Amino acid sequence: MENKKREARDDDDRDDGNDEMKMEKFYSLLRSFRDARDRRRRELMELEKNESNRKKMKAATTTTKPKAEVAFEFQDFTTDIHFRKPPLVFPNPISCDTSRGINKGKKIKEQQDLALDLKLSL
Repeated sequence: MENKKREARDDDDRDDGNDEMKMEKFYSLLRSFRDARDRRRRELMELEKNESNRKKMKAATTTTKPKAEVAFEFQDFTTDIHFRKPPLVFPNPISCDTSRGINKGKKIKEQQDLALDLKLSL
C-alpha cells in the first residue's frame, strides 16, 4: 500500500516538474512573440518616418516652374481641321418630299410598313 502511495507521489512530482517546464516554455514563446511584434512595429514606424521625410524633402527640393501664359491668336482659329476619318453620314429615316402630294401618302404608308413595330402589347 505504501509503495503505491510513494509511486503516486513520485508521479505527481514528475507531472508537476513537467507542467512547470511546459509553462516556462509557453511563457517564453509568448515573450518571443511580443518581442517580434514590438520589433516589427518599430520597423514600420521608422519606415513611415523615412517615407514622410523623403516626401518632405522632394516637396522642398522641387521648384515650381512658372506657367507660360496662354494667349490665343487669330491664326489658332483659322487653321483647317483635319480629321482622321471622314465624318459619318447617316441617311434620313423619313424623307421630306413635300412637292408631290399624291405620292406622299404612298411613301408614308410604305415607310410605315417597313418601320419596326415598337408598340408593347400585353
